[in-house]
Order: sequence, then C-alpha cells, then structure tokens
Amino acid sequence: MTPEVFIDNVVESIESLVSLYSQGSKGPTYLGAELDSIGLTSEQREKVLALVKLAVGEATHSIISGIEGSSSLGTSQQMYKLMDEDGNELTGELDSLLYEKLEG
Repeated sequence: MTPEVFIDNVVESIESLVSLYSQGSKGPTYLGAELDSIGLTSEQREKVLALVKLAVGEATHSIISGIEGSSSLGTSQQMYKLMDEDGNELTGELDSLLYEKLEG
C-alpha cells in the first residue's frame, strides 16, 4: 500500500460514515437517529451533515497529524511509524496528503 492509497481509504471511510449518518433512524448510527429526532428542515439537516463531515475530517486530520508528529496526541508529541502488513512505511506525508484531499 502507498501513503496515497491509505489516505484515499481514510477519505472513503469519512464519506461512508457521513453517508450512514445521513440515513437517519433508518441507518445503523445513533447520530443518524438523533438527527431525525430533532425535527430539522431538509436545509438545516444538510447543513448539520456538512458540519458533521467537517468535524469528522478535522478530527481525523488531527489524529493523522499526531501520528506524523506534526501535532500532539493528547499531551505527547512524537513521530510514530505506520506500516502496512507488507512492512511498507506509510508515514511521512500522511497529514499533508489528507489535508489536500479534505480541502480539495
């Protein structure tokens, strides 16, 4: 796996999660059910889902940046190595790759 493929998979997971949230109470998430319960208009619902997607993306970027050592994870700031099952190192540019995908 390459860092680019890993980040593509991360972005796909974010989009899948937001899609599950958008299913409301018909989907498998508590957040989706809560969205249905608060009586939003369709316009409000779309705005809330856009904010949720932004929050999930920012949280994911924060964690990836922490793994890369460009920001802290909790109270610790250090570089970690993320390897795939074949021993290929993925870390080194993950935070910038994810930022490009989320902002692009």
